[in-house]
Amino acid sequence: MQAGPQSPTPVPVQNNVFAEIGLGLALLGSVLIIPPPYLGCLPFPPPLSLLGLVCLIVVVKRAVATRRHALLLVPAAIVIAGIAARSAPQRGISNEAAAIANLRTINTAEVTFHSSSAGKYGTMADLIDAKLLVEEFTGTRAGYNYSITLDGARSSYTAEAVPASAETGRYAYYSLPDAVVRYSTNVSLAPSAAQAGKSVQ
Repeated sequence: MQAGPQSPTPVPVQNNVFAEIGLGLALLGSVLIIPPPYLGCLPFPPPLSLLGLVCLIVVVKRAVATRRHALLLVPAAIVIAGIAARSAPQRGISNEAAAIANLRTINTAEVTFHSSSAGKYGTMADLIDAKLLVEEFTGTRAGYNYSITLDGARSSYTAEAVPASAETGRYAYYSLPDAVVRYSTNVSLAPSAAQAGKSVQ
């Protein structure tokens, strides 16, 4: 008499528990692939991003092996978040370069206005009315807000560029009639205390 098909050997429950614990730890560890500033400033040093990548690979392998395809959504979300987080600083640096260029544009506009206004400098509205600046300077432009402050006699001005948020720029800048663009005197908006108020190189 031919023997029937043998039943598969049951996997010990203890092994399954350990496997699930390992998967859970790998899921937690995979978030390390995202740069620290975007994890709520958790104290993870950058080298741990490599550990995050290893954990991510473990999660993907486990999801494929167990056919739990829903788990693949976690690595996909983490990779997308990591890419977005890494591109954010580059946007900030680009905005900073634009802010410096825009302050120089304001300086040029002030020189032109000064030469045709009996030696007086203009407000932001004056420069826009004179078609020396575009209307966009009254709002957020490339992640920065701009302002012009005149002294009582309108014989001097301070043009400022301040990031609209921490994500759109690291530093603030200002310029005077000498047309030199400087870092903010506010230490928190300058690269360091030594560079606060110093010219941008």
